[in-house]
Amino acid sequence: MNRREMSAILAGASAEEVRAAAAGIRDRYEIQILKQPQKTLVMVKVRESVKKSLFYLGEVLATECMVTVNGAKGASVMAGDNFEKCINAAVIDGFMNTEKMPECGIPEEEREALRSEIKRLGEKQKKDREKLNRQIRKSKVNFNVMGE
Repeated sequence: MNRREMSAILAGASAEEVRAAAAGIRDRYEIQILKQPQKTLVMVKVRESVKKSLFYLGEVLATECMVTVNGAKGASVMAGDNFEKCINAAVIDGFMNTEKMPECGIPEEEREALRSEIKRLGEKQKKDREKLNRQIRKSKVNFNVMGE
C-alpha cells in the first residue's frame, strides 16, 4: 500500500477509526507537533469528462498538521475542520515514514500491523460503498426502456 492509498483510506475513515489506529503509536512513541493543526483552503482540481481538460472547481476547507514520531516527520491535510483526526493521521504518516529511518528503532512488524489495520479499514469502506451503490442502482431509471 502506497502513501496515496493510505491517505485516501484515512480520509474516508471516521475520526474514531483514525484515533483507534493511532492510539498505540501515541502511547508508545515520542510525538512532537511541529505545526499545530490549522484551517486552510485548498483548490480542488477536477478533470472534465468530455475534453479531459483540468479545471479548478473551487476551494474546500481543510485542516493541515505536521508532527514527528521518534524523529520521523509526518504530515496530514484533511478536508474539514477535525483537528484531532488530522493530528492522528499525521502521527500515522510519521510512524510509516520511520521505515526510511532505521535509527528510529521501530520494528517492521509494528508497521506491518498498522498497514493491515488500514487495509481492513479500506475493505470496510469498499463494502460500505458497494452496499450504497446497490441501493442507488435499485432506483436507477433506464429511459431507453421507458420510450419503447
